[in-house]
Amino acid sequence: MTAVHERIGELRVTIDTLDREIVRLLAERTTVVRTLTEFKRDEETVRSPGRVEEVVAKVRGLAEEFGMPPEIAEATYRTLIDQLTRMQMDRLAERQRQASREAGS
Repeated sequence: MTAVHERIGELRVTIDTLDREIVRLLAERTTVVRTLTEFKRDEETVRSPGRVEEVVAKVRGLAEEFGMPPEIAEATYRTLIDQLTRMQMDRLAERQRQASREAGS
């Protein structure tokens, strides 16, 4: 194996390690969002467009600070936020259905 192939292998191991940590942190963030969802009572509170833009701006700044292209950070977070918003909307709908059933009992 050449030195270049060895270095590529080493860098891939580093990427795998980073991916594990990134996913662990995303899972932790998802858990916090799930908890937060239980305090939200309507779609507007779930969607929180002002908060979304605040988070995106913060993430873009952090990306610049750490030497990452801010466009990548923004695209990643917009996808993350979209998926977590869907999760929250599903949970909100579930809670509303449950409340309706209990009110009808």
